[in-house]
Amino acid sequence: MGSAVSFSRPPQQRSSDSVVTDQAEDGDGPRVPRRRRWWLLAVAVVLAAVVAYGNYALIAGQDERVDVLVLTRDVGWGQRIGEGDLGVAKAVPDQPLASISANDRAAVVGQVVRSTLPAGTMLAPGQLTAQPVPGPGERLVGLQVKPGHLPARGLAPGDLVQVSPVAGGTGTDAGQASASTAGPFRARVLGVGLPDSTGAVTVDVLVGADAAQAASSAAAGQVVLVQLGPGA
Repeated sequence: MGSAVSFSRPPQQRSSDSVVTDQAEDGDGPRVPRRRRWWLLAVAVVLAAVVAYGNYALIAGQDERVDVLVLTRDVGWGQRIGEGDLGVAKAVPDQPLASISANDRAAVVGQVVRSTLPAGTMLAPGQLTAQPVPGPGERLVGLQVKPGHLPARGLAPGDLVQVSPVAGGTGTDAGQASASTAGPFRARVLGVGLPDSTGAVTVDVLVGADAAQAASSAAAGQVVLVQLGPGA
């Protein structure tokens, strides 16, 4: 009997590409470790700390608020503060002398304001004085001013004006002559009354002793008031 002879194909050499592909398909290749982003965690911790501190500061600030005195309505320069002018509000004082405690209400009533203060102003000691108006050496004079003889927008307490007497008016002849010969002088407005039936208003002004005679003569006649700016 003859022997059987088998023929087989010689083994083929696999390329490197095939090896890599097989390894990738098997999933057994080396894995690159994922890098941890520690800086993100650090930023989150810092932000949480900032928020926590802000909440603490807000709560602590509210606990430190005190009752202070505020104005409930406008108070003009030179006017005394009355009981009805004062109210109470909560505030966090920035400086020891930046506000007046509500406990000092009785001491504030009767004080004179140094400048015109609007409603809602938190009072401070530097805004008040015990000096009465008129002060030493000052005179308070009322001047009747016709329409057109003062600024159209009006005058407010504390305004500095120049008073210029003019001839004519409703006063006596002697008063008119005296007023026409008096020279101009400066004064500070303390208050403005309501207009009468002719539209004229009475303006209270403060003058020094050197202008007292001229102011008295001007009060007997007509005057023109010119508002002066700072440094005039």
